[in-house]
Amino acid sequence: MELQVHNITGKAVKTIKLPDDVFAVPMNEHVLHTAVKAYLANVRQGTHATKTKANVSGGGKKPFKQKGTGGARQGSSRSPLQPGGGVSHGPQPRSHRQKLNGQVKRLALAVALSDKARHGKLVVVDDFKVQGFSTSHVVKALSALKAPKALLSDERKDNLLYRSARNIHGAEVLPPSEINAADVLRYESLVISETALQLLQQRFEEKTSESL
Repeated sequence: MELQVHNITGKAVKTIKLPDDVFAVPMNEHVLHTAVKAYLANVRQGTHATKTKANVSGGGKKPFKQKGTGGARQGSSRSPLQPGGGVSHGPQPRSHRQKLNGQVKRLALAVALSDKARHGKLVVVDDFKVQGFSTSHVVKALSALKAPKALLSDERKDNLLYRSARNIHGAEVLPPSEINAADVLRYESLVISETALQLLQQRFEEKTSESL
């Protein structure tokens, strides 16, 4: 497929050809759902915990006598049946991580990129040209590109683009090496530089050559 390349003022400067095996992949909701579910599970900390009977302090003495109280016998104030006692079967620290095949990850990313391209939400720019710390510069560029809420990607040695866009509501900056399907789907548009787009394509080419 062919896609126009714009400058930061929104003007089309040229046309590039994109590989169909990355940017013209049919929609596959199952693959996207699997990839996003695994991504969300992997970012969970899993540090929630409650104190069991063994972790609650006290309880070395029998709380009251065995007989004559009219109530059930109790041997420890740390029992889950006692106020202030431990919690039975409560949550404990564990890993929520889900393993996802690398081929499925790449397919999910290709499906997400293709969906953006089909709906005109994949915007390629020749160069962001961020000079100094300028949030207003990026806001104007996104407005000109008609992508106010977007995921930005560029291959830079500095962090000027990140610093310029971090205070913009609905915008985030990621290098092409870290983009995944969940990030692409989270934002309305994907605004990527031509250099970053080439590096993103290389991720698919490298994996394809390794499998041969």
